[in-house]
Amino acid sequence: MKLKYFFLLPTTILFLIYATIAEEIKIDLKEKVTLPDKQIVLGDIATIFCNNPVLLEKVGNVSLGNTPCPGNVRRIERDLLALRFMEEGIDVNNNKILYGDAAFSLVSVESTTINGDEILSVARDYLLSNLSRSEDEIVIESDRSIPDKLLPANDGNIRLEVTQVETNKDRGNIQLVVRILINDKLYLKVPVFFYVRVYETVVISRTKIDRNDTLTLDNLTMSRMETTKISRTTFVKPEDIIGKRALRLILPNTPITPEVVYNAPAIRKGDLIRVFIHSGNLHVVTKGVAKEDGCVGKIIRVKNIDSNKELYGTVEDSTAVKIIF
Repeated sequence: MKLKYFFLLPTTILFLIYATIAEEIKIDLKEKVTLPDKQIVLGDIATIFCNNPVLLEKVGNVSLGNTPCPGNVRRIERDLLALRFMEEGIDVNNNKILYGDAAFSLVSVESTTINGDEILSVARDYLLSNLSRSEDEIVIESDRSIPDKLLPANDGNIRLEVTQVETNKDRGNIQLVVRILINDKLYLKVPVFFYVRVYETVVISRTKIDRNDTLTLDNLTMSRMETTKISRTTFVKPEDIIGKRALRLILPNTPITPEVVYNAPAIRKGDLIRVFIHSGNLHVVTKGVAKEDGCVGKIIRVKNIDSNKELYGTVEDSTAVKIIF
C-alpha cells in the first residue's frame, strides 16, 4: 500500500503544478474583416495562438455580438475582449494575454444591393394598378430619388411589398411605403412619394353664366383639362345638368360641379296646378295654386281653390302635386 501511494503522489503534484501554470494566449487582431450576417466570435476577427487546445477553442468562440447593418462598420477594441473574457470565465489574471500590433478590428458585413430605381418602379406600378383611372387620364411624377439600399448578403428570399398611406386618395401628393422582406421577415421600410396629376374631359361653362341662369347647350361645352386640384365631383355629360340653374356667377371655362348649380323648380309660386288628393279609397283631383317654389319630390304648400284650404303635398311634375292624408 505504501508503495502504491509512493507512485501516485508525484503524478498528483505534477497535475497541480500544471494547473497553476499560466497559459500564454496571443491574439493578433485583423484590422479589417468582412463577415456574413451572423454572431461574431473572436476567431472571426483574430488569429489566436495558445498551447492549450481546450483554452484555444474557448477563446476563439468568445461571442462579440452581431455584425453591423449593411453599409456600416463596427469597431471592436481590446477593452471589449477583456470584458468578454471575464464574462466567459477566462481568467485574464492567471493567463498571460499578448496582443499583436492592431489595437482594434473594423468589422463590416457582406451585403447585396437593391437599386433605388427598382424600388421606385415597383411603387409606381403598384400605384398605377390601384388608381381607379385609366393610364391616359393620369401623370405620375416623382421629384425624390430613392437611394440604393444595402441588405445582408445571404441566400434568403427578398420580396418587396407596397402599401398606400391614404388608401382613398387618387390625386395630388400620395405617399406609399415599400416594405423589404427577407424570408418573409420585415427588414426595412422605405417611404416613396408621388404627385399624381389627373386629366379629364368634363363639362365647363362656354360663356359667363349669371346667378339663377338656366344651363343650356348654348352656355356649356366639353373640355379636357387638369382636374387634380378639383376636389369635388365634375360632370362628364352636358345632359346631366341641362335645365339646372346657376347658384352663383360662373365665369367662362369653369368646370361645373354640383356645388355651383341647383335644380330649377318644377313648380313656381303662383302657378296653377292640379292637386291629387288621396285618403283611403277616396281619390280626388282638383285645382290649386302653388304657394312656394318646388322641385320634383319636394314637399310644398298649396292652396285648394275649391275649399280655399292650404295643404302640403309632394311635387310630381311641373303641373301636379299629390296630397296624401
